[in-house]
Amino acid sequence: MTGSTERLYQTLERLKGELSQLSETFEDTYREYITALANAVQHQLILATYHLCTQGYPEAFLSLSFSQRQALQLKIRQLAKQVEPSMLQSFYRCTAEVMQEARTATTSSPSPSAASMTSTTDEDDEDESEEFGTISESDQAALEAFAEEFELPDDLFSRVGLQRLSMGDDDEVPFMETDSPEASGPDLFDLQDKENLPSLSDYDPMTPELIASWQRTVEQGVSRVLSQLSQRVNRLLQSRGILPATVPPKLVQAATQVDATAETTTNVPNLLKLLVETESGDESRSQVAQLLAVRLRLSDIEFADPTLKTWRDRLRELSSQLVKVGRSYHEKQRQRAVIEAESAWRSSWFEEED
Repeated sequence: MTGSTERLYQTLERLKGELSQLSETFEDTYREYITALANAVQHQLILATYHLCTQGYPEAFLSLSFSQRQALQLKIRQLAKQVEPSMLQSFYRCTAEVMQEARTATTSSPSPSAASMTSTTDEDDEDESEEFGTISESDQAALEAFAEEFELPDDLFSRVGLQRLSMGDDDEVPFMETDSPEASGPDLFDLQDKENLPSLSDYDPMTPELIASWQRTVEQGVSRVLSQLSQRVNRLLQSRGILPATVPPKLVQAATQVDATAETTTNVPNLLKLLVETESGDESRSQVAQLLAVRLRLSDIEFADPTLKTWRDRLRELSSQLVKVGRSYHEKQRQRAVIEAESAWRSSWFEEED
C-alpha cells in the first residue's frame, strides 16, 4: 500500500468518525428542539383556541356553563401537555425504523467484494442492479430535493439502499391522550429507560444518506403530531358545540391538512378560515358557511418563538455540515473505488502466450 493510498484510507476513517459524531449531535439537538417546540405549542395552542372561542364563535362559547368552559379549557391544556411525549415517541420510532430498514437493505444486498467472488459473467448485470437495493419514488424525490437545496452532486443519493422510510397512515403513532407523560404501551417506548432507547449514532456504517433520510422522517413526524393535535382540538371544540355542528367532522379534519393560501389563512397564527358547504334539512338546498378551525403550523410556531428559531438555525447549521462532510466522504469513496478497481484489474490480468 502506497503512502497516498494509506492516507486516503485514514481520511475515510476520519470522515466516518465525523459522520458518527454529527449524527449524535443531530439527535441531541432534535431532542432539545422538541422540548422547546412542545413549550411553544402549549402557549400558541391556547392563544389560538382563545381567539377561536372569543372572536370566532363567542356566542357558542358563552352558551356553555361555567363548569363546561372550565372542563373545555382543562382538556385543551391536557392535550397540549402531550405534545412532547408524542413527538419523542415519533422521534424514537423514526430512528428505530430507519436503522432497521438500513440493516435490512444491507443484509439483503451483497457487498461489492462478495459479489465479485461469487458472480459469473451471466450474473454480473443482476448483481449490479441488486447491490444497492431499491428506494421508493417518494424517498428518492425527497433526497433529490435535499441534494438540490444544498447543491450536492446529482448522483449523491443514487445508491442509497433504504426502502419504505416514510410511515403511512396505518403506521402512525397515535397522539397520546393521557395525564401521564411517561405512559407506555406495546407500541410505545419507555422514555425513562434512556439506555435502551434507539440511537442513530449506534448504527454502523454511518453514511450521509442515512442521516439525511433520518432527518426527513423526524421532520415528518413533527408535522404529523401537530396535525394530529389540531384534529383532536377541533373534534373537541365541535363536540362541545363551539365549531358548527352542521359542518361534517371529516371536513373539519381535512381542514387541518390543506395547504396554506391567502384565502385560507387568517391574521391569527395557527388558525384556518374556510368557506364550506354545510348540511341542510332540505337536500335540494345547500348553505355556504365560514369555518374557523385550529391548524397548528410549524412555520407559525417557529416564527413566534425566538428560542425555537434559535434551535431551527442550529439544525440548519448541522445540515450544512452534513453537506460538507458528505461531499468529502463521497469524493474519497470514489477515489478508493478507483484505486481498488485498478488493483483488481492488475490482479486478474494476464498476458496471453504467443
